[in-house]
Amino acid sequence: MSQASNIGLRSIANLEIDVVPPVMLGELNGTERRFVSIKGGSVTGPLFNGTILLGGSDIQLVRANGTIELVARYALDLGPLGTVLVENTGVRRVADAADINERPYFRGVMRFEAPRATLGWLNDTIFVTTGYREGGIVYLEVFEVL
Repeated sequence: MSQASNIGLRSIANLEIDVVPPVMLGELNGTERRFVSIKGGSVTGPLFNGTILLGGSDIQLVRANGTIELVARYALDLGPLGTVLVENTGVRRVADAADINERPYFRGVMRFEAPRATLGWLNDTIFVTTGYREGGIVYLEVFEVL
């Protein structure tokens, strides 16, 4: 049996990220680009709770077929555990036109920069995300890859 068969997921947090409408930057280097500012939000979960700080951003590349590649960077205030930087890279693509009730595919890989004393394990672990956007809120569920 290979080591790959030992991969599992553990839910660690849910994020509700408040965003503003995208700023359309137009075509840059042959690709449509846009910028989304993050104005705050919340973190809840079995391992920690806190707030998403004002000032993060999500820079998006929009492909011709409507699929979006994104790189979001922002910070979490986890109270006594400290402040944590987040980078989430992902893909959002439209749902199958045959199923109007299906949400778009929205998956990512999340990395953290956290204080070693309280949350050092976040620095050395891979996380994946799944999510969706409703209005001005992005909902993400974060899983540790075991």
